[in-house]
Amino acid sequence: MGENYIAGRGATFCRGCLSNELFPGINLGKIPIANELWKTEKHQIENFSLHLRVCQNCGLGQVEDVVTPERIFRDYRYLSSVSSNFLDHARTFCKAVMARGLIDKNGWVLEIASNDGYLLKNFLEMGIKVIGVEPALNVALISQELGIETLTEFFSLKLAKQLLGKFGYPSLIVANNVMAHVPDLFDFTSGLALLCGANTKISVENPSLLNIANDFQFDTIYHEHYSYLTATSVAKLCQNVGLELFDTETLTTHGGSNRYWLQKKGGSFLKTDRVKFLFETENKSGVFSRNIWVDLNRKVEMHLEKFNKWANDLENNGQTICGYGAAAKASTLLNAADIPKGIFKCIGDSSSEKQGRFLPSTGIPIVGLQRFSEFDPTDVLIFTWNISDEILNQIKPSLKNETRYWTAIPRIAQLRI
Repeated sequence: MGENYIAGRGATFCRGCLSNELFPGINLGKIPIANELWKTEKHQIENFSLHLRVCQNCGLGQVEDVVTPERIFRDYRYLSSVSSNFLDHARTFCKAVMARGLIDKNGWVLEIASNDGYLLKNFLEMGIKVIGVEPALNVALISQELGIETLTEFFSLKLAKQLLGKFGYPSLIVANNVMAHVPDLFDFTSGLALLCGANTKISVENPSLLNIANDFQFDTIYHEHYSYLTATSVAKLCQNVGLELFDTETLTTHGGSNRYWLQKKGGSFLKTDRVKFLFETENKSGVFSRNIWVDLNRKVEMHLEKFNKWANDLENNGQTICGYGAAAKASTLLNAADIPKGIFKCIGDSSSEKQGRFLPSTGIPIVGLQRFSEFDPTDVLIFTWNISDEILNQIKPSLKNETRYWTAIPRIAQLRI
């Protein structure tokens, strides 16, 4: 943690701009840590408040940092390489970066939260020097086995100083789906700024706060997502440390994400019209207004009641319900809706890091595809709705033709096969 870190940000102070102009967004009550998947069904579960608040000053969404990053990320079960869609996304990104000439032939690439090497391996195959930073020891090991130099630490200003002293400025810094996972944003962005040389470019990807407001993706709220970014909040964060947001891209990953391109203030790239357009889109959306969130919180409460009734009705009618995709989304939805134990017989997942474990609180076993098909479900709820097509292609051949498939976000709907 950086020296400027203030415990309790997210509840009383904005962790981006330090203002106290926070208002309530969505309150999901007290639920377990989503990715804390235990090896035994019976385990003492801790529940923590999960309340999204929004900063009226800079537009950053945030939850209170009631759980330390060490507890959440040292033993982490999410593997990026499990999704073929995400592998394709990473491969496309790397090819585009090379085509734009953003990496000097003698330069190197740093990825923060490099996971299992899903992205850096593409640069490695191109002969580019790469370094990953991944604090999850079990996940970093997979990356290291691919030949990727991986530091098992949390990225910080202190680590940035060490990297700069040893390797110099990188050509490219990739920070995909990590800025939202950082409680001390000032320390994190200060580290980025230190490593950003005159020719360094930084790519930051994250889902937008607008996804929750506009697309009802409230199941993406969980404790490891300390912050929910907007272009407005990212730009203000950059200004505080000598960086600037010069371009944005709209992506389809994770149900819709923004890619923010950063450089040292006064860098070689001019600010694009896409930045201005995204600012205007956010302002027009009303996402920085209290009123929209009051209405949204009420709709979430109603949706959770409907979901609880849907699951109970299927169970009472003798149906066999299973889920697929043991993502944090599943834990948030099931726990916030207070789904009784035993209604979902299992959750299938292709990740070996999750199989054989249990979803917190609900005690639902997580199984591989073969075991999943043995449950012979009449109804399958795909929790990872953002890759539902990919999931259907995986599981449909193993199940009966009459099996019904569902998603619950943004509404409870049966999928057309």
